[in-house]
Amino acid sequence: MKGIDRPLLFVAAASLFGFCVQQNDIKNLRRTVDSISSTEENVASLKLQLEELEKARKMEDSPFTLVDDWWVAEPKMFRFPQGVVVGDRNDDCTYGEAVLAVGILDEDGDGGNCPSGDSS
Repeated sequence: MKGIDRPLLFVAAASLFGFCVQQNDIKNLRRTVDSISSTEENVASLKLQLEELEKARKMEDSPFTLVDDWWVAEPKMFRFPQGVVVGDRNDDCTYGEAVLAVGILDEDGDGGNCPSGDSS
């Protein structure tokens, strides 16, 4: 390698390596900025959705009225002649007329609320 200045070759190689590392860092930084921008857009979208949900779901707009710390509705508003079951229906229960049952069954099919008789 006659005629090539070794220190100059070393400086050129080190500069080229540094440039490649710097380019890689810039790419990573751009990805991070894009990710942050995307996250900001998602947060803004979620805030708008939350505001819409809050506007749509207000007890003042419901058929219920607050009376002595108890939300009630006029009897003519709701009529469930056969009853309402919230959760799992228990096949072992003999549900009566106009019942309200709330409960979830376990893996064996046991548990849950099992009212019996009319209006229970």
